[in-house]
Amino acid sequence: MTLTLSEIEAMSRIPRLTLINAITGYKSANLIGSIGADGVPNLAIFSSAVHLGSDPALLGIVTRPVDGAIKLTRHTYRNIHHNGHFTINHVHHSMVEAAHQTSAPYPDEVSEFEAVGLTPLWRDPLKAPYVAESRIRIGLEFVEEYHIKANNTILMIGRVLELELPDGCLDEAGNLDLKMAGSVALSGLDTYHDTQVLHRLPYARI
Repeated sequence: MTLTLSEIEAMSRIPRLTLINAITGYKSANLIGSIGADGVPNLAIFSSAVHLGSDPALLGIVTRPVDGAIKLTRHTYRNIHHNGHFTINHVHHSMVEAAHQTSAPYPDEVSEFEAVGLTPLWRDPLKAPYVAESRIRIGLEFVEEYHIKANNTILMIGRVLELELPDGCLDEAGNLDLKMAGSVALSGLDTYHDTQVLHRLPYARI
């Protein structure tokens, strides 16, 4: 089937949102940990984490629209600006339901960690919580952001400060065994996938 622009725009909001979120294929499933000025740890599931460079090691996440009064309700965005640190935590297959529940609109005074039954893990000098149940954890320092004018979202960029990985899942060549770590993938807004390795191919040369 083929869907034209006019047909896509004519779709109801939720089916259109679900479709456009799915058409890029499998995405990473990560929990972003942060803490605000009120001292309440925040946790939110993101599927937008992206590699932006290796030297220095930079990763980005895309937040939902943040303007006007709406900006005040975006806990992750606000918290990262407050203390300059955040964490990216792979969703493990044993914590999928709890991770997904963090997408619910909890009020400011409620910590998603407590609400969904996950455990904050603190590592000095990082000023943001990891997720203890996650097996691959990344600590980052916020460096800059870019406003995407076409849909009023924000690309937030962080410098990697530390990595926490399971023993045995990293080889001498830098290959990370995500299957061994139990990391899951996400498609659309609510569909989680286990993964398996098909091939590891050599560096392509002419």
